[in-house]
Amino acid sequence: LDGAIVYCKTIVNHLADAKNELVDTERDQICAQSLLLGGQWMAQHNVDAAESILSSYFEKAAKLALQIYQKSSSNSNVHRASMASFKLGEFAANLFNSADARVSSEAWKRRVIVAKDRKNELKAVTEQIRKLQKKSRSSNEDAIRDAGIIHVQLSREVQIDDRELKSVEKSIQRYLRLAVESYCNALKLCPTTMTAVAKHVFQLVSLWFKNCQRMETKDIVNELLQSNLPQIPSYRFVPLTYQLFSRIDEVQEEDNNGFQSTLRDMVLKICCDHPYHGIVQLLALSNGKRVGDGVNGRHANAYLENVGTTKVDAANKILQQLHKHAPSYVSALIDSYQILMNSYMNLAEYDTSFVIQKRTTKGLSFKQYKLDLDSCLSVGRGRGKKSETATNMPAIITKPPSIRPDAQYGNGTEDPIGTERVVGFDATFDLTPTGLHRPKIVKCIGSKGSRFKQLVKGEDDLRQDAIMEQVFETVNDLLRHEGSTGNEIIKQCLGNNSTVTSRRLKLITYGITPLSPASGVLEWVDNTMCFGDFLTDKGKHIGAHSKYFPGEWGANDVREFYRAAGDAHNATRESKRKAFEKICENYSPAFRFFFLEYFKSSMEAWHTARTLYTRSCAVNSVVGHILGIGDRHTSNILVHTKTGEVVQIDFGIVFEQGKTLTTPELVPFRLTRDVVDGMGPSGTDGVFSKAAEDTMGVLRNNADTLLTILSAVVSDPLYKWSLSPLKAKQHQRKNGEDESRTGLPSAWMSSTSDENRNDAADRAIAKIHEKLQGYEDGTSGEHKTVAGQVKLLINEARDPNNLSVMFAGWAPWM
Repeated sequence: LDGAIVYCKTIVNHLADAKNELVDTERDQICAQSLLLGGQWMAQHNVDAAESILSSYFEKAAKLALQIYQKSSSNSNVHRASMASFKLGEFAANLFNSADARVSSEAWKRRVIVAKDRKNELKAVTEQIRKLQKKSRSSNEDAIRDAGIIHVQLSREVQIDDRELKSVEKSIQRYLRLAVESYCNALKLCPTTMTAVAKHVFQLVSLWFKNCQRMETKDIVNELLQSNLPQIPSYRFVPLTYQLFSRIDEVQEEDNNGFQSTLRDMVLKICCDHPYHGIVQLLALSNGKRVGDGVNGRHANAYLENVGTTKVDAANKILQQLHKHAPSYVSALIDSYQILMNSYMNLAEYDTSFVIQKRTTKGLSFKQYKLDLDSCLSVGRGRGKKSETATNMPAIITKPPSIRPDAQYGNGTEDPIGTERVVGFDATFDLTPTGLHRPKIVKCIGSKGSRFKQLVKGEDDLRQDAIMEQVFETVNDLLRHEGSTGNEIIKQCLGNNSTVTSRRLKLITYGITPLSPASGVLEWVDNTMCFGDFLTDKGKHIGAHSKYFPGEWGANDVREFYRAAGDAHNATRESKRKAFEKICENYSPAFRFFFLEYFKSSMEAWHTARTLYTRSCAVNSVVGHILGIGDRHTSNILVHTKTGEVVQIDFGIVFEQGKTLTTPELVPFRLTRDVVDGMGPSGTDGVFSKAAEDTMGVLRNNADTLLTILSAVVSDPLYKWSLSPLKAKQHQRKNGEDESRTGLPSAWMSSTSDENRNDAADRAIAKIHEKLQGYEDGTSGEHKTVAGQVKLLINEARDPNNLSVMFAGWAPWM
């Protein structure tokens, strides 16, 4: 791009020289575009100093584009002004992060200490000279001269240090102010049709949260946000409700910079403008103290300790404000959602152990067990008058409506676009056949007659799962828009030949709604089955392995043999590998028959399903590795019986936590013999490898966007992403090992301090950053190309040395 940069400079200089008193809008448009492109290319290739690029290109481009827009607010001018401000904000934010990382480094801290010592030394020399001068000058002349030389030298060093320290501090504040101002200006201007805006919103919020409590920068960010947020459309922040609402707290006396008041204003605006997206999150936060009886669910204790009473009280105060000042239909929606969520939680917390003992798990009556989910929203509910909530019914809780920029959702009396409202439930519910706490299965009836199957879980905090689904949606956006963003002129010249979009690479997501620290509702993914359920026998169901390989070992035989080999007192890695190889000789992969059984209508259907399966495996594998998702046993992977695609569930182990389990997970993702068997004769070569490389390429190309979003996610104050040794041990017990042993009291599982939680978040982000740069563990710091990285991961995932030491419940032979 060296030639392109030279042309941009030439165009800018020529147009600047050609300026005269006459206004030439077309000339200014070309100049603004050249400045913006030149700045982007120069920044990308480090052609010039960052400060020069900032002031000579990005700032000028943003200023000129804004002037053009103010003269004529055409669509192209709005788009240009928005893009220029976004790029200025992005570049300034990168400079801020770089400078901030510098002053946070150990080297800089040592330099500050040395500078302080120099000052103290200068004071001591000054004092020494003063004392010498009081004595006879003739007898101390040499000492005074020597001290004076040292004083001059120290003074220069102190001046240099002060100048450098003040310069960096001033630069940090300037870059931060410029980034926040530019992002706010762009968000106030940008049209709803503009794509790839979400990453800038995440960056803005990330800068706000990072600096809102810092002594040196809190006034800058809080004042700028306070003055600009009212003009920014609230729908831009709806995807960030988890991160925004989690920072709600009581207003303290020291909050004189207005962080909490600004945040509350934003929360109130989101709930008023987008009630179907904000109210549920706010009510879930207000339920922070509700953990049921004897909860030992995932992370519940950490959640409770982190929430505390102040956050719950703050959420309740905001709900009171909404009741008083929000539109009447919003107030009625709060009441109806509260009734619905309470009924969901009552069902989630209901102890069904005595029901399971009777071997009754289907068609359980709500009325028989004194549960009211099926009637909680009924008209009147026995009060003899029409209920206020009957008109303003909540939306299907696992299927919120599409986010509307115009905030038009039907005023609570019409179905919002993209969903239906709740009118009732089937009178009975089922229990899942397996599961640690036997979740309940219900069917919600929508206002258009649709039935929505849902899973109601108790004694389990689903917040982590919900946030991972949020990250998956972001990844889908990146995959969807790969090749569709960037400058239109360049795209027209070079062509937009992205193979990612043509391959239809995506992750299948589903709705998850946490209701409290210990309960939540999940969307039931129809037409799916567990990967392991197809292969193994269960009850009267004969698995594919028994059906197609009747003379070989059974699944239980394999499990016992594997476990015995691993538990032997003289077991070594070599003996475990030999045991694993013996299992492979007596247990053949059989997942290829899934496609023969479910897609036998035609050769085309079979081939399409297998191709979708292979691509889906590739996307899930690469994304799962980057995010460090573990615990991918055969019950946590679903396969779609209508399309062949893979669906991931249960994200209790993320951000490399699998490596801290009692039996560490050594593979980057699940790529066992049965998984590969479904891909056909070519295995991981061909479709799988190419789709994996495409996915890795997209993630690496958009590393900054992904890291910005993940930084906002992992810094969530309600959550910790580290896994304690006790937690790790209990998790693998839950999945089938040592179930007879009793665990330590759940009170032992507590949250970490803010400092430790921040360290855990920083470590998680740093690890993801390394992967996105092409660095993997065990490669001695060698940088890998995309193809090389994918090949390395495939080899690690299929390595018998790794598979043979996996946890038995993970079923590495399957």
